[in-house]
Amino acid sequence: MPNKQRPFPEIPDHDVLRKIGGGAYGEVWLARTVTGALRAVKVVWREDFEDERGFEREFEGILKYEPISRDHPTLMNVLHVGRSKDLTTFYYYVMELGDDVSSGSEINPAEYVPRTLRADAPGTEGVQLPVNDCIEIGLRLAEALEHLHGLGLAHRDVKPSNVIFVQGKAKLADIGLVAMRGQRTFVGTEGFVPPEGPGSAQADVYSLGKVLYEIATGQDRMNFPELPEQMPGGPDRKRWLELNRIICEVCDPRISKRRITTATQLVESLGRIQRGKRRHRSSAPVWATALVLTVFSGWAGWQIIKDQQVIDRLVRTFGEPKPAIAMVRVFSSPDGADVYDETGVLIGTTPTETLTARVGETLSYTLRRKGYSDAEILAKVPLSAADEPMALSATLKIYSPPELDEPWTDSFGDLFLPVENHHESYGYVRHGVWQQFLREGNGKSDAKVAPFVQNGREIQAVLCKREDADLFAAWFREQSIAAGFLTEDFEVTALPDRSFKASGVPQNPVGTLFPFRLRVREIINGSLVISTEPEGGEIFVNGESRGIAFGSIRVRALRPGDLDLQVLLEGFKPYNRTLKLGEGEQLVHEAVLVPNQGVVFGKPWENGIGMRFAPVGTELMASIWETRVVDFRRFTDEAPHPKLPDPGFSQEDKHPVVNVSRKEAMAFCVWLTEHEVASERITPLHVYRLPTDAEWSAMAGITETPNTSPGWRDARKEPVFPWGADWPEDGARVGNFADASAAIEPGMSIDRTILGYDDGFPHTAPVGSFHKNPYGLYDLSGNVQEWVSDPYSKIESVHLGVLRGGGWNTHQVENLYTGSRNGAPPDYRDPQYGFRIVLAKIP
Repeated sequence: MPNKQRPFPEIPDHDVLRKIGGGAYGEVWLARTVTGALRAVKVVWREDFEDERGFEREFEGILKYEPISRDHPTLMNVLHVGRSKDLTTFYYYVMELGDDVSSGSEINPAEYVPRTLRADAPGTEGVQLPVNDCIEIGLRLAEALEHLHGLGLAHRDVKPSNVIFVQGKAKLADIGLVAMRGQRTFVGTEGFVPPEGPGSAQADVYSLGKVLYEIATGQDRMNFPELPEQMPGGPDRKRWLELNRIICEVCDPRISKRRITTATQLVESLGRIQRGKRRHRSSAPVWATALVLTVFSGWAGWQIIKDQQVIDRLVRTFGEPKPAIAMVRVFSSPDGADVYDETGVLIGTTPTETLTARVGETLSYTLRRKGYSDAEILAKVPLSAADEPMALSATLKIYSPPELDEPWTDSFGDLFLPVENHHESYGYVRHGVWQQFLREGNGKSDAKVAPFVQNGREIQAVLCKREDADLFAAWFREQSIAAGFLTEDFEVTALPDRSFKASGVPQNPVGTLFPFRLRVREIINGSLVISTEPEGGEIFVNGESRGIAFGSIRVRALRPGDLDLQVLLEGFKPYNRTLKLGEGEQLVHEAVLVPNQGVVFGKPWENGIGMRFAPVGTELMASIWETRVVDFRRFTDEAPHPKLPDPGFSQEDKHPVVNVSRKEAMAFCVWLTEHEVASERITPLHVYRLPTDAEWSAMAGITETPNTSPGWRDARKEPVFPWGADWPEDGARVGNFADASAAIEPGMSIDRTILGYDDGFPHTAPVGSFHKNPYGLYDLSGNVQEWVSDPYSKIESVHLGVLRGGGWNTHQVENLYTGSRNGAPPDYRDPQYGFRIVLAKIP
C-alpha cells in the first residue's frame, strides 16, 4: 500500500508530535498527554480497508483487547481507545511508549526511534543474539501468547518488528491485529505465517518460533532450518542446541510433526532450559527432525539437498571430529558441594570422581551446598588434562540466614531457637563474644560477668546497661551480614532479662546491669497507597520515583519507619511530608497540592529572573531570547563568578551577553537551576541547560538526520535561511549581521560585510529587535552565535564545541544558513559568542 500523506490526527487530550512508524494497518504517532507523559498512538484509517466490515472487525478486536492489556507484564499496555470526531475517518488507541533504540528510557522526542527486536524486511542482515537473551525474550513472548490464547484471542502477526522493548524488557505489540481465534482474514507477514495460514493459537506459536529462529541464528526466517556458520561455543553451546531443537519442534511445516503446538508447551520448554534443566527428549534425535524438515522442504518451496550438504550441516551442529579425551576432578572448600553442569544436570559431589571431557572444551560448573552461596567455575580443558586430571576448585562463601521453624546457628556458633515468627538465642550473650565486641572499640568496660548453668555446663554471661546491649545487637547484625549469616532484611534486638538469677551472684548486682538474649527477625515490609489532588503528580518515596498518580498508586515492599514522601507536579509547589509506616501496614495518604507560579510545560512562561520561555512541542521550553547582559550579571553577582572581559563596544542590559565560553554558559545554567528550585519556580525534576544541536535545529524549524554528529549534519545542510529560501528583498531587516553600519566601525573591513544590507546595529542589538519565528523565538539568526551542548564531531581527536545561528559580524551567506555550524574550543571566548538556554525535564 503506498505511503499516504495525511494531516496530523486530532487525539483528545494529546499533543501529537510526529509520526514514528506505519504500515499497511495504520500509523504510529508520538504524542504528549496534558499531564506531560509521552505516549504512542496507533491510528487506523477507514480508507485503508476495502469495506466497512473489515474496519469494524479490527476495531472490535482492539476493544476486546484493551481491558486485558494491562493484566500481563509481557503485553503492550493500551491506555485508551477512541474514534475520530466524525466517528468514521479513523479509530485510535493510546499505548505506553517503548524505549528509544539508542538511549533506552531517556526519550528525546525530536530524535526518538522505537527499539524493536529487529527489522523484519527480507534480506536484512541478521543479528545473532546471545542465547540467554533469546531464551528470555522467547519465554516472555510465549507467556504473552499463553495469556492471549487463554482468553480466546489470537495475535495474527507475531514478528520481530512487533516486539517492543519497555524498560529493557520485551513486550508483544501491534495488538491492532488481535482478533478472536479462528477469524480467518489473511493478515500477517510472509515467512512468519505457517503453511495453514494465520488466525489460530498454533499459528501464533509457529510465528514466534520463526522469530526465535531469526534472533538465535541471525538468519532470515525464509532460510529455516539452515544453521549459521558460527554457533556459540563454551557453556552456551549446549543451551543453544537445546533452543534450536525447540525451534525445530515448533516450526516443522507439517502440522502433524510439530511436537510443540501451544504457547503453554513453549513456555514449559523454554522455562526448563532457562532454569538449567534438560528438556524431555523424544526417542528420535531432534537433529533428525531438522534433517527430515530439509528432505521434505517442498512444503515451503525449499530444494532437496544432497547428501554432502546434510553431512556439512551435521558437522556445523555437532562440531568437527572430537579431540582427545581429557580428565577432570572438581573440588571445593568445604567438601560436599553438589556439582551441576551448564544444563543444570547433577554430575557429582565434591570431591568428584574423575570426569571426562574433551581437550579444548570450555567447562562450566555450578557448585551448590546448603548454607553456602552458589559458586561458578569456568575453565578451558588444556592438553595436559589428557595425562593428568585437571583440578578445578572453588571456595564456598557462607550464606546461612535463619529459616522459619528451623533452629539457626550464628557465625559465633551459638544456637537460636524458632519462636513464632522470629528466632531467639538459646542462652545469654557470652563473655567471649562480648570481648570481641569490645576489642573492636564498642561498648564500655563497666559490664560484669556472671556464671549460669546451661545444658549442664557453666557459662559466663555478660551483664550490661540497656544502651550497651543495643550497641551489641547492632554490631552483631553487621558482623552476621558480613559473614553471610544474615541479610539486610533482618533486624536484631537485645532482650534484657531483669529476672536473672545465678548462684553466687546477687540478682541485679548494681541495679542497672542485666544479662540479655538476642532476637533475630525478618522485617515485614509495608506499603503506601498514595493519590494526589489534582491527579498527575509524580510520586517519590525516599528519593526514588514510584510513578505518576492517576487515581492511586500502591508502593509495595517499603521498610517500616519514616518515609520521605515528595510529590511534584508542574504549576504546583513541591509537596513534602514525612510519613510513619508501621510494620506490615498499608498506609493510605492523599497529597493535596498548592498551585504556584511554576512552569507548566506547553504554556508560555516567565521565570523568576524575568527570562521568558516558549514551548517547543510539549517536551521542551526554550528562552525566547538569547541570554541577556542583565541575566548574566545577576549570576556573576550572586554565584559569585568573575566578571566577563569587556567586548570592546558598549552594551545595555537587554543586549545579549558576549565573551562567554561554553563552560561559563553551562555554569550559568547550574546556578539558575539551583536558584529556581529553591524558589519553587521549577521542581527538582527540571533543569536549565544548553540545547542540544538537534533541539536547536528543531527550534529553528528544520529536521535533520538523527543520531549523527553536528559536523555530519553541517556538511549536508540545506541552502535555506530561518526566514525562507531567498535573501530578503531590499530594505527588509531579518537579523543583526555584518552590515553597512558595522562597516564604519574601527577594525571592520567593507569586504567582510553584506553589501546593500543595513540592520541598524554595528554590534549587538537588544534581544527581540527582529521578527520572531513560529515558536515565538527571536534572533535564531544573527546577533550572537549560540553555544549548544554537543561536540562538533564524534572523532575523539576533534575537541571542538558547536555554535549556531551566526552573529553580528557574520557576512558569509553559507554561515547564515539555518543548518550552519561553527566549531570552537569549549573554553574559548569571543565578542560574538553568547548562548540561549532551554528548560527541560530530567529523564
